[in-house]
Amino acid sequence: MSLVSLKSVHYKYPQSREEALNDISFEINSGEYIALAGLNGSGKSTLARMIAGFIEPESGELSLEKNLLPGIVFQQPKEQIVAGIVERDTAFGPQNLNMSKAEIELRTIECLTVVGIADKALNRTFELSLGQTQRLAFSGILALFPSLLILDEVTAMLDPHAREELVEFIRQWNAKGHTVIHVTHDEDEVLAASRVIVLDKGKKIFDGSSQDFKNTSEIHDMLFDKYSLKDIKKEKPAETKETFLKVKNLSFSYEGYDVFKNLSFELKKGTLTALTGPSGCGKSTLFECLAGLKKPSSGTIESKCIPALALQESEAALFERYAADDVAFGAANSGVRGKKLVSCVKHAMAMAGLDYKTYADRSSFNLSGGEKRKLSIAGIIALNKDVLIFDEPTSALDGVSRKTVLSAMRKLADEGKTVLFSTHRLEEADIADTHLLWSELTEKKSDEAETVCSENLKPVEASSSSGLLIAIQKLTGALSAPAKVPASVIGPLPAWLKSFLFLSIFCVSLAVQSVGLCALMLCMNFIYAKLSSFPLRKVFVTLKKLLPLILFFLILEFVFYPVHTGDEEIFRWKFFVLSEYKIFLAVKTLIRALCSVTCIATFISSTSEREILDGLSGLLLPFAKIGIPVRYLVLVTGIIFRFMPLLLDELSAIIKTQIVRGTFSNAKGFKKIKILIPLFVPLMLQTFRKAQFLADALTARYFK
Repeated sequence: MSLVSLKSVHYKYPQSREEALNDISFEINSGEYIALAGLNGSGKSTLARMIAGFIEPESGELSLEKNLLPGIVFQQPKEQIVAGIVERDTAFGPQNLNMSKAEIELRTIECLTVVGIADKALNRTFELSLGQTQRLAFSGILALFPSLLILDEVTAMLDPHAREELVEFIRQWNAKGHTVIHVTHDEDEVLAASRVIVLDKGKKIFDGSSQDFKNTSEIHDMLFDKYSLKDIKKEKPAETKETFLKVKNLSFSYEGYDVFKNLSFELKKGTLTALTGPSGCGKSTLFECLAGLKKPSSGTIESKCIPALALQESEAALFERYAADDVAFGAANSGVRGKKLVSCVKHAMAMAGLDYKTYADRSSFNLSGGEKRKLSIAGIIALNKDVLIFDEPTSALDGVSRKTVLSAMRKLADEGKTVLFSTHRLEEADIADTHLLWSELTEKKSDEAETVCSENLKPVEASSSSGLLIAIQKLTGALSAPAKVPASVIGPLPAWLKSFLFLSIFCVSLAVQSVGLCALMLCMNFIYAKLSSFPLRKVFVTLKKLLPLILFFLILEFVFYPVHTGDEEIFRWKFFVLSEYKIFLAVKTLIRALCSVTCIATFISSTSEREILDGLSGLLLPFAKIGIPVRYLVLVTGIIFRFMPLLLDELSAIIKTQIVRGTFSNAKGFKKIKILIPLFVPLMLQTFRKAQFLADALTARYFK
């Protein structure tokens, strides 16, 4: 039975010169397992989104079987998470399909177990690694039990073991009669399918069995030449004893959680080193420590220079409108100008596999996922640093692009630069001069007798702007509901009553006028915190951080608030007037601020995200009964819990890229604030993009 039929389908994105899909025709039958392959930018993701119902053909015909339930996992994992808690995210889709509570819980547990993150069920989603986030995104769609499962590069961020488990699950899912379309650049994953469709520049160039695809050497070799990486590896790498990067007993931990402990290794001048390890083990955190973006808990890092880091999330690393401008950004900050800058940009883009004439004036945000990754890599190459670090540089790249990027890293090493990259592909690690296994890093010991450190080797300290990243991280946690609510007297109350209690105390605290009543409400807030098992110490710590801001507004009151008739002046200095009523007003402001901080912090810490949403639904129930669609208001509240950490994470990534590319190198005080202002432009652009992606994620989970 035909589930999907495409006849002469055409599609072109707005402001694009070429068609993304050009005269596509084929049918998908029930129970098929199809691999959709092609080079980066060939139209695979566009076709997948069209079949899933997100875009419509400009011409031609697309028809779907009645009652077909497609489920699509997008290419960028963070952009499809809709809830703040892991288990709530997986449960979101089944809730929209009006399943019973028992069925929702069963599917949630089953799907999280299948993807291997059941132990993270109560974690906050922004705390997951990128690989774990990819698994969560897959779990959320799998919980729908879709009749057509569409997977767009779902294994790109996974380690080999996790990838094998996921591919085996896809096989078993298909064996039960479910239809699967798997968009992938991996040869083994393509050959695991029963049918292969290949796109090239928007056109279908192959449609047949996986065996026929393997035997079609011209097309097969265009995508997967398994011997192509061998000519990158040096049989006898140049012998050198000069160390350009040295790490000794390095440890990093968050509050109460060790990410890694006592890592030791060193990298030689002019060498290419690969680092492999399971998803979520801490490789990206290590790289950020090496680049001065994070401060290690203990240990030392010494380097020829502050290493330049290409972040794993290439989307967040791009903030200039045009591709060439983005590549030029870091080099321009280092003082390169004129023809030399243009030459530097052309060279970097060529090494990354982007033709300057073709891509220079292209919008950075309209590139395909693979093209964005190559552009972010070009921006780091253009910095011309002696030590370069690339975090998963080949993720989501086709075979040709992978070879281009790996060849570029080899060439950089041959030029005398020290290059370190992480990968989940063992064949990529094999082309490196040195292969570091994460599990062995704590066992590696430097041989001081054979080590000759560069004369210019200097300690790598955390950037002066890293404190800004820490502040953003703390704010992210503060704006998120807790993964686990502490036991308390108020804990067992119904969700609607918890919300009503919070709103009542909060509103009355702001409404009362006399100092006596304000003090009474402060006592009420302290009792509320005590009954919710919220430590008052945290309230005073928070208030201490907010005190400069509160004092600033109090000074504004003393300067601009008029002196009323009969109000006795106590002190006057130019515009600054101190009177009895102004002191009374200041005392009320301080008490109200303390009430607000106590009340909000207590509510957030003592109420889970689900309870907040359920409580709001309960309070709005009377409006729902008269036909007002309150569910949308509840959804908006839920999105805030997800969207604010998402935007803060985006801001953090933009700042990381700016630090790596030298924006904050010499800035202090007001100069740093001046530099931060232009960041709001790319942040706003990313906000609109994230909002669109979040809307797509909601649609993919069948929210109506």
